[in-house]
Amino acid sequence: MNSKAKVQVLPKWLVGMIGLFVPIMKELGEMLYQNEFPYEFDSSKFEKAFQFKPTSYEEGIRRTAEWYLSS
Repeated sequence: MNSKAKVQVLPKWLVGMIGLFVPIMKELGEMLYQNEFPYEFDSSKFEKAFQFKPTSYEEGIRRTAEWYLSS
């Protein structure tokens, strides 16, 4: 995207500590498991029931980047 990434990672224990004072951080702490393990999706039943073809991650990211850069 032609910009420098500014990323910081808080340790789990710090998210928990901040969560004692900031409610949204408490919620974030409860959802950290989503970033620790890979997701495995199987949409075959949905695709069959609704005749739906999902967009691949690669295609979705490419289209989103193109849209962003054209704005």
